Amino acid sequence: MKNILLSLIVLALFSCSSMNNSRDIASDVPKLPGTILGIAKYKSTRTVHRPGPRKTGRRKTVESKRKWRAVRTYFKEVEGKPGFYNVIILEYVNLVKMAPKYIFSNKSPFISKKIGFLNQIAKRITVYRATPTAEKGKLEMQRLHYVNGVLEGANKAKPSMLVLSSDEANPLSGAKITAARDGEPVEIHFPTEEDEKGKQYTLARFTYEKVGLDSTWRMDYLPGPYLGAYYDVDDVILNLKNKNDKMTAEFIINKDRAHLSKKKREKQLTNKKSAYIKGSFEAKEVEDGIFVFEAVDDNAVKAEHVEGKLGLFIDIFDATKALNQDVVELVLVDSDKPEDFLMYYEHPENGDGQDHKLTKE
Repeated sequence: MKNILLSLIVLALFSCSSMNNSRDIASDVPKLPGTILGIAKYKSTRTVHRPGPRKTGRRKTVESKRKWRAVRTYFKEVEGKPGFYNVIILEYVNLVKMAPKYIFSNKSPFISKKIGFLNQIAKRITVYRATPTAEKGKLEMQRLHYVNGVLEGANKAKPSMLVLSSDEANPLSGAKITAARDGEPVEIHFPTEEDEKGKQYTLARFTYEKVGLDSTWRMDYLPGPYLGAYYDVDDVILNLKNKNDKMTAEFIINKDRAHLSKKKREKQLTNKKSAYIKGSFEAKEVEDGIFVFEAVDDNAVKAEHVEGKLGLFIDIFDATKALNQDVVELVLVDSDKPEDFLMYYEHPENGDGQDHKLTKE
């Protein structure tokens, strides 16, 4: 009996110690900013020729700043879990190629009808749960999914890691997200002022600072009409409502575009799947700023493209302060298929979306 009692005391002390260590680990994580620009450091493969009369060579992977891409990362601390974060990683498309459509979509709908409205802002979007580890300044990043009514990390063997810098006042200056089989395809760096940055990051930073743009992950469900492309006001394909605390979504097939060929219609949208989704859905907020949708009845068409995805309201180029423009994007994300996201663009004259709550810095 004495041995049993001693064992129970030791077990209890061990449990308490483990709980205290867990709290200490979480408390070691400094507060992270709402959003920050980073660099996805892709590498290029080229043929290296050996010296000699024959043109023999081998393929070699080398780092190339021309392949680096600008990345936007958003952080939201999980409610009730200090030190734990939900993290969105959004990689921009080539900003030089995107710029004309962005400008003309806003300023000249006539030209946009000729060249196409802006519908490609991001190349890929992934959502993670960042969890503190026993190693100070290091968080494990598991892809986030909606499973059995809750959000949970994937619990994969080889996830990416968020490695913070030692600068507690600015923990993301010089930080990185590692590449991993079960995480990011390439390493992401959050550069210091002295680091090399590449053209895409430099252009993104210059644009945001010069124009006075923000980039914000919105926490509220933002009702109103949503478009298939930025400022294409004749292409409403989604209506969101929030009445008496009931959030709904109505996906629409635009009959005015029915005369277009399949290829041309699909090309007008961020994801060709959006051309075929139809029906009523109910939405619910599973965690702050993360929503899921469920079809109301069996009449919904292509509901599988919507159900189970993580719905996020993001204003990627937030010009609320700079230009008094408030056009939010709703994205539906499958973290296992980061390039297969759906994106819908708030109607520029929608007033409801202008009353919003932002992530806390």
